[in-house]
Amino acid sequence: MFEALFDEIERMMGGLEQLAEVKRLARMMEGMLRHHAKVEDDLLLLATGLDRADLRRSEKCRHEHQEIDSRLTRINSARTVGEARTLLRAALAASRRHLKHEDRKVFPIVEEAVDHEELAKLGTVWFLRRHAPARWTL
Repeated sequence: MFEALFDEIERMMGGLEQLAEVKRLARMMEGMLRHHAKVEDDLLLLATGLDRADLRRSEKCRHEHQEIDSRLTRINSARTVGEARTLLRAALAASRRHLKHEDRKVFPIVEEAVDHEELAKLGTVWFLRRHAPARWTL
C-alpha cells in the first residue's frame, strides 16, 4: 500500500506548482507514516526477550523514523516549490528504504518472538476495528 501511495505522490508532485500543494502532500504522508510508526512500535514492544542484534535492528527503525520525520518537518519551512519537492523526494526515498528493511529484518523478528496465538488475536482485533459496525465495541 505504501509503495502505491509513494508512487502516486511522486506522480502528483511533478505537476504541482504551488508550495502549499507540496506541503499538503507531505502532511498527508507524515500522518500515514506516524500511524505506521506507532503500530510498529507497539509490535516491537510485544516482542519481549529480543537479543542484542534484534534490539539494534529495532533501534535502527526508530532512527529511520526520526530521519524521515525530520525530512518531512523541514518541508514546512521550505521557501520554494523546488526545495519542497527535493525534501519530499528524499523523504520518499528514505521511507522506501525503511519499509524494505522492515520487511526483511524487523517483521520476521516479531513473528518469531510473539506467540502465534497472540498474533492471531491482534489480527482479529485489527480486522474488527476496521470492519465492525460503528456501534460495536471490543
